[in-house]
Amino acid sequence: MDLNKLKKIKDFEWEIPKSGEMRVPGRIFASEKLIREMDDKVWEQTSNVACLPGIQKASLAMPDAHWGYGFPIGGVAAFDPDEDGIVSVGGVGFDVNCLSGDSKILHEHGYTKRIEDFEKGWEKENIKCSGNGTIKSTGIINFMKLKPKNRVFRIRTKSGADIIATEDHPFLTPEGMKEIRYIENSPISLYPFEGVNYEEPSEEIILTEDDVKHLDIQAINWLKKHSLLPLKMNNEKIPYILKIMGYVLGDGTLYFTRGKGTIFFYGKKEDLEKIRLDVKEIGFTPSKIYSRKREHKINTMYGKVEFSRTEHSFKTTSRAFASLLVAIGVPCGDKTKQNFVLPSWLMRARLWQKRLFLASLFGAELSSPKTITKHGYNFYSPTLSMNKKKEYTESGRKFMKQISRLLDEFDIKSVMIKERDDYVNKNNALSIRLRLLISSNPENLVRLWTKIGYEYNQKRTYLANAAICYLRLKITALIERENIIERIKELRGNGFGPSGIYNAIGSNVNLRFIERTLYGARKTHTRIALNFPTFNEFLELATAGLGQNGQVWDAIVSKQEVDFDDYVYDFTVSDENHNFIANNMVVSNCGVTTLKTNLSLNDIKPKIKQVVEALFQSVPAGLGRRGEISLSRSQINELLIEGAPWVVKQGYGTKEDLDYIEENGRVDNAKPENVSDLALKRETNQVGTLGSGNHYLEVQYIDKIYDEAIAKKFGLEMNQILVSIHCGSRALGHQICTDYLKTLADASRKYNIPIRERELVCAPINSPEGQKYFSAVNCAINYAFANRQVICHLTRNAFKKVFPGSDLPLLYNIGHNTVKIEQHIVDGKTKKLYVHRKGATRAFGPNREELPKPYQGVGQPVIIGGTMGTSSYILVGTEYGDEKSFSSVCHGAGRTMSRIQAMKTWRGDRLVHELAAKGIIIKAHSFPGLAEEAPGAYKPVEDVVDSVHNAGLAKKVVRMLPLGCIKG
Repeated sequence: MDLNKLKKIKDFEWEIPKSGEMRVPGRIFASEKLIREMDDKVWEQTSNVACLPGIQKASLAMPDAHWGYGFPIGGVAAFDPDEDGIVSVGGVGFDVNCLSGDSKILHEHGYTKRIEDFEKGWEKENIKCSGNGTIKSTGIINFMKLKPKNRVFRIRTKSGADIIATEDHPFLTPEGMKEIRYIENSPISLYPFEGVNYEEPSEEIILTEDDVKHLDIQAINWLKKHSLLPLKMNNEKIPYILKIMGYVLGDGTLYFTRGKGTIFFYGKKEDLEKIRLDVKEIGFTPSKIYSRKREHKINTMYGKVEFSRTEHSFKTTSRAFASLLVAIGVPCGDKTKQNFVLPSWLMRARLWQKRLFLASLFGAELSSPKTITKHGYNFYSPTLSMNKKKEYTESGRKFMKQISRLLDEFDIKSVMIKERDDYVNKNNALSIRLRLLISSNPENLVRLWTKIGYEYNQKRTYLANAAICYLRLKITALIERENIIERIKELRGNGFGPSGIYNAIGSNVNLRFIERTLYGARKTHTRIALNFPTFNEFLELATAGLGQNGQVWDAIVSKQEVDFDDYVYDFTVSDENHNFIANNMVVSNCGVTTLKTNLSLNDIKPKIKQVVEALFQSVPAGLGRRGEISLSRSQINELLIEGAPWVVKQGYGTKEDLDYIEENGRVDNAKPENVSDLALKRETNQVGTLGSGNHYLEVQYIDKIYDEAIAKKFGLEMNQILVSIHCGSRALGHQICTDYLKTLADASRKYNIPIRERELVCAPINSPEGQKYFSAVNCAINYAFANRQVICHLTRNAFKKVFPGSDLPLLYNIGHNTVKIEQHIVDGKTKKLYVHRKGATRAFGPNREELPKPYQGVGQPVIIGGTMGTSSYILVGTEYGDEKSFSSVCHGAGRTMSRIQAMKTWRGDRLVHELAAKGIIIKAHSFPGLAEEAPGAYKPVEDVVDSVHNAGLAKKVVRMLPLGCIKG
């Protein structure tokens, strides 16, 4: 960071002068060395926070500060509710997981756009996501662009899907959303439909007032009011109109009676519901869906066919809507008894617009993907049929030829087949069936179903998406067999017989295949092996557990770390399922506790390996590990409200523990009803788990005492064994932040809150939105207290296995990523403030009544963790810190190196050996995770702690050195 941007207040205290929109100055507590090493983003984000309404005194950054989402990590700010103060997602703690800029995002209109192209105008876009058994549209509530700070991977699947993403980006697996770095042999979910690339629509006018001048003035005014007159190709409602137009040409009918226009739509209930939503998007009101059982009798050329079925339909009764469709080319009345072709304006539309029309027509009229019954490997040619009375067949031919020309633009081959007489109706009128066949060549079918697919037909979409994967796997298998044939011929030319060739090639083919290749004089193309699954067999396995929404499971065939020096991007979406589709793939809080022991260094050193192994077996660590407690929904709600006292009641600890937990282990105003179902589901089996990343459980000993009197008050002495536990609310806090991004983004606009960075979305504290978010955050705080308390109990049990007489009382349990109500003095007055601490920790001085009785008059223990192999510290809060930093200090060393750089610099297994040589035992579930947390990837913790100490925010009490560490 450029020191010229700062004003030096005194050693270890620097000011960002108030300027522009800043309501207060910024304040950074750090040595000159640490300031110079800080990213300029810390200066920028600290300044941005200083612009928020109701902020008090200053926007603060601790010596371990580095770039974060909205607030810097290591940032602190306090807001007064009586001065329009706010609560913010960015001030509590939030992470971003990202994709490369060329990742293709599936839009609600079936086209794809690169994620980097959403940077301008993303607020108005809707994209596709997966949830509740269907693929649906979702709005975007945030768009993120940044340089990656951790590893970047490229993954490829067996059917050819490919994507580049940061290692922490989650992908859907059978076990739920999982970050790339933890996915090895698990399949991931694909949505194989691709659509076509987006092109900006033209401004061609396709409907003017003159085209509907026959309408009454009321209908014309209605169309004008809803921006449908004049109608241009780039009208935002054209995509919905194109789909409705295609479907009505298939399974719909339009007619006028007594001046009223009626449009009927027929289909399955789930498909009709989607059409109803699109009718509403255009601006018209659909009826409810009607169901009735109907008896049918049809005279075909092969005799009379009789059947019954339940028919579902809905209608619209708007003259304006019906007239609009007729004016742009939809036929009125019986489609079999009139001449019509596609309108010329449609033939000039962009490719993605033509796709919408075709896909909707195909959803109604194109036959479903179906394999030939004989063997189940090959598909019938999809057929588009049209019935015409004999005298209107010429227009039918022209219509089919137009469809064929449109298919050519997608490189999809089709052919008209011979017309046939279909049936004679009761009036003795002959109906002719015209048919357009789409080539069943596998590559042609893949193009059909990936580029066009089906709209308004979930069953056909489900089959087509599975068929895409199946055919791609089949094509690959056939290419492999062709290569084997060439290899067989090559070996034969080198003098090998059938048995020798079989031994040379291996088990990819059988001896009969080799003999047929050598002696059978093949007259047909290579066929698929008999052990290759049929489509129906594949379908059952590939969609297991996914339902019929079009998703399929696909295996990862390669995952490689890549050098990546460009921006990465991400969305936050409004849908509760928090995912979207990129390159066909479905992609979507902490604190520290220290336990004292009655053991010394001499006691534990000979048995440190046993202790670490016992802890490793007792305390679940790592991503996705199940916890000690499995909770029902009602029990989760109780825990979120009661926090640590709830788990103590269940036998995890003692009542005395609660005296030494911040807020006695429970904050008020925690309302589980304001936490999403998705967030709650993620926590069912997570209580009592350490997690991954920078979370740890460490066995330490005191090697230096700085203040004998305070150390004695805390019950600390030289060579005493301590155990520190750093973890939080697992995924709950992150999910709550994700859930509330849209709420707070809307609130920022609703209450006209000026923000300099969209990552600072917030709501007034006293608003309904602000209080709802705050109550959800309190649930996460209580969950984190409870989680650490359970781990304390498990740690005590592990120690007793090695040292039966061991005693591990609690020194203190404190939170990191929080927003809390506290009393602080501002301009000589005591105020109730909402203090945001992001990657920072509370450090009350000696005069705070909130402290446990033994610590009153002394100050709060402040636990500052280092990294594996480095020292950690216990400090004590001061009166000066109460005054200058809202009783806040750093929470650790702070990163100086990205995870990518760390992974390139260190190897996890080597770190284990290097630290073992120093007498430090490391147990971990992930060697790559260890490399990310290498001591060299962080600032020297001594420099950070000295800055806090010398700035007067807290005083050093003791230093601890590590003996053993558990990592996720």
